[in-house]
Parts: sequence; C-alpha cells; structure tokens
Amino acid sequence: MQDVSKKNFLLTSYLLPLTSYLLLLTSCSTIDDAEPSINDNVPVAVNLSFAVTESPSSRMTAAVVQDEGQTYRGIAISRIVPFAVEGKITVDDMPKAFMIHGNGEKPVTSRPYYYYDKCSLMPGVASFLSYGRAPVASENKAINGSLIETFPPDMAPKDIRLSVESISQRTANTAAVNLANYMTTIANAIGNGIAWKDAQNATLKVLYQNFVNQTGSSSDGEILPGSSANVRAFTQALKSSLQELTLTNADDIAIRNAIIERIDMYTEWDGFPASIGLPDGAAVIRWNGASFVPQLSTTELADINGIDRFSYPAELYYYGNSRINTSIIDDRMASYTNREWSQVLADYEYANAKVTKNTTAVAIKEPLQYGVANLQVKLKQTTSTLTDAKGTEVTVGTTNFPLTGIIVGGQLPVGFDFSPNTAYPVYSEADMKFIYDSQVKTNGISGSDYFYLSSEADATTMTNTLVLQSYNNKKVPVLLEFINNSDKDFKGIDGIVYRGTKFYLAGEVDPEDFKDDPRTDIRDRVFTQDYTTTLNMKVTSLEKAYNVVPNLLSPRMEMGIELVPKWVSTTPEEVLL
Repeated sequence: MQDVSKKNFLLTSYLLPLTSYLLLLTSCSTIDDAEPSINDNVPVAVNLSFAVTESPSSRMTAAVVQDEGQTYRGIAISRIVPFAVEGKITVDDMPKAFMIHGNGEKPVTSRPYYYYDKCSLMPGVASFLSYGRAPVASENKAINGSLIETFPPDMAPKDIRLSVESISQRTANTAAVNLANYMTTIANAIGNGIAWKDAQNATLKVLYQNFVNQTGSSSDGEILPGSSANVRAFTQALKSSLQELTLTNADDIAIRNAIIERIDMYTEWDGFPASIGLPDGAAVIRWNGASFVPQLSTTELADINGIDRFSYPAELYYYGNSRINTSIIDDRMASYTNREWSQVLADYEYANAKVTKNTTAVAIKEPLQYGVANLQVKLKQTTSTLTDAKGTEVTVGTTNFPLTGIIVGGQLPVGFDFSPNTAYPVYSEADMKFIYDSQVKTNGISGSDYFYLSSEADATTMTNTLVLQSYNNKKVPVLLEFINNSDKDFKGIDGIVYRGTKFYLAGEVDPEDFKDDPRTDIRDRVFTQDYTTTLNMKVTSLEKAYNVVPNLLSPRMEMGIELVPKWVSTTPEEVLL
C-alpha cells in the first residue's frame, strides 16, 4: 500500500508568466460632460479593446501547455460578460446586458493587443467575466486538449459549466467485438468432435481454464486485457505452450491442432484501442460462460472503468473576473505602445469605477489568468533491476520501459470560476472523468522520442498535462503507462505483463499531507487553476504493475507511490512507485 508519509509536492503560481491581460473600451461617441454621470437606460457605444502579454505557448508538450520559455500562442475570446458588481463576481450574480461575443478581435500593434468595433455597454457596468482559449495547436484533441463549454443564453454564472471531453462513448467498438469473437473461436475449438473444454488431457484442461481465466467454480471468467497487443501476446503465449506439449493421444493432438489453427487465423492487429485514442488498459474482455464479450463499464464481475470516463486533457483556457478602471478621454489607442500593463493602467482616471454615459475607455484591472492547472511529471532514476510479483528480477536498462501515457483521475466539471465547488452538480461520481494524456514525447507535438524509465539517470525534462482544478480535500490518483520492451514477460498485480504490452503503475496524491502548509488558498487541493503541480516519480518495484487500468473509484486500488509533501521554493514531489 502507499506510504503517504513520504509525499513531496510542488505548486508553482501561474502556469506561465502571463502578467497582464488588458481589456480596453474606447467610445465611438463624443464627451457631453466633463465629469462622469450615469443614465441607466441608454447604452454606451464603444470600441472594445484588449491585450494579452507575451508569454509561453502550450499543452501536453511544453509548447502546447505554454510552459515557461515557450512562444505565446495567442488567444481567441469566447465570451466577455459585463456585470454591475462592484467587487468579485459570484455564482448568484446576473450580467448587466449586452454580452460581447468573441471571434471579432483585430490586432492593434505588433504586440498582442486587440480590439472590437462598436460594442455596447450599459451604464453601471463595473466588472467583467472573460473567457478565452488559445488557438488550437492541432486538430487532434489528444494533442491540443479539449474543454466542453456550457454557456447559457443569459450567461448566468450559476449555469456556466466547463468539463473535459470523453474520448469515446460507452459503446462496443468494432475492433473490440472482433477481438472478443476471435478469442471465442479459440476457446470453442474442437478436435475429433471433442471441445477443448472437454479434453481428457490434464494440461489441456488447465490451459483452457487459464485461457478463459476461470479461477473458481463459476463458469464465468475474470477480466482479461482486451487490447490488440495483449490479445496477440496472450494467444501467442498459448500457442507456444501448446507446441511444447508432448501429446500421444490422437484426440488431444487434434484439439491442439484446432486451437493453433484458430490462433493463426486472425490478422487484424490494428493497435486497438490506441487507434481510437484510449489507453490499452481501458480495453477489457471477459468470458461469460459461452463467449468472450467486451466490458464497457463497471459490473459486479468486472471492477473496471467505464470507457466513457477516459477523457482528453484540458486545453489551454483563460479566465478573468475583475473590476475595471475607466477614462473619459476620447482616444486611448495611444496606450497601445511598448509599455507595461501598470503603465497602461495608470492612464485611466477612475479606479474601481463604473461605466457612465461619458466613459470612453475601460480597462480590466486584473490579468486574465489560466482557468486550468498544469501537472508536470519527471521520471527519477531507479535501480538496475526491479522485482515483479513473483520475485523475479527484471532488468531496467535505459530503453526497456518507455513512458507512453499519464492518467489523472478525479476530474469533475467546474463552474463559472473554474472551481468544481460552483459547478452543477457540486459533486457526482457520474460526472467523474479520467484524463488520458498520450502525448508525452520529449520533443514536441510531432516528436517520436519517449521518456524512459532509467537505471542510469533522471529524465532531463518533464511532461506537461493540463487538468481542471480538483475538489478540496479529495485524493487524486495518477497513473503512469509504460510499454514492456524488456527481454522478458513479468508478473504484475493482476496478471502477466507480456513483452510488447503496456502496464500501469498507480499513485495517489492526498491533500491531507499538506495540511501544515501556510498557504491556505491552495494547500487543500491537489490541482489549483493557474498553478503547476510537479511530481517526481520513482519506480521501485513492478510488483504492483497493472495490465488493465484499475478502477480509479475503487478503494481497493493498489498504490505504488510514496510522496513527501513540499511546496513552492522547495524540491518537487518525490514519488516512489
């Protein structure tokens, strides 16, 4: 079980050094009075302008998540919503009419400054909610990430919801059905009119029980990995065992030949379920007493994850909730020069103000922040050999175990402020998703180089995965996905990890371990919007390696991570697997 006394955790403020977001409103009308006045019934016609400071670029690769030092990707505004709230906008507030829709941004200078033509704001507007996303880095959602926006027509904060997007629905894929049918034809092999299950040879009987994974008196079997790679490795292992048998009985020989013939008949090895974006460990099959069937959800006999729970990572998304400064000077375009945000803000005469009929320019005071959080993972050097569940030593080397994915549990919808506490429903396991980040190469979106588990050195860089803020006081499971490229099969916690197949090592981050940290605003949760959580992960054993992704909602999931809680300005979290 996990030793939670050794957790080390790093939260770094801001995903990127995004230091300012300027929203400027410049009036198209003339000034009637020298002093501000309010007429609530007449909208003010304005040109809406805003700016985003240059900062790193974005996700799953450092460029996609806009990690520090990367190129700024830009912003595409989704919504800018005015409120007559003289303070922070809350979930029960209502907008002050005239929402500004995005996609009309025009560049003002060579800096990332933009404006909109002829917008209308009602007098009394004192604050804004703003939403925007980075332009897509790729049409592939596994690379770019994805968030589902739920924006009601009236933009009431209580009805705004953002959530990660499922990769697949809970329906059986054709490839999954074909693989299950292939396994069924093998299980039902007949030689000389005798079914394999009725063979008289004791070894053939044991091989049958192992094949359908029967461990008790029930005719049903336990779950088996259902990916193309696992099915192929499993059936080839069976073929090797059959070929090594010394048989003399004609019926036994006929049964063996029939099984091998059916093993050799299948050729559609298409890389399922990676071919549809899912982790290999999400594909599960089970013998129901008569045939193999794909398992799509948790049942009494299959304690697994529903395949629709696996989602793309979050995408790079921006959010603002701020008061405004205003000006009655006719033209503020001169502010768009090579200046710092504090200098631009100083040009506005009225701080924490309201829009009046005389207002010509409005600046959102606070920077637009990242609505999402960033998880960084770094693989630490391990020992030269690791022990599996049978006590066998497996050589680690430097390229035997590529890291092919990261799975992050506990992802629930968030509300208008990117907090799950304001989403509807506030908490429901039915909405729980598990992010699967398959883009963990070392050299960018189009890269082919893996991070490797190594006995010689730590990884020199970290992975980046964008996630949503987690609930306060909720544990979050994090799994690493590796390929077994070593020279041997090994025994994990739930079965054999064959050469060429993927396996999973699980850990769990518990906010309770950070209760003594003085930063009360972030210490009670694993992921916080606009912050980076860093995990240094060290594999110490293969004993708890899974060949199927374990049920991430199950308290029985075996943990292989030890964490030492430390935060900003300390070393990242040490995670032992």
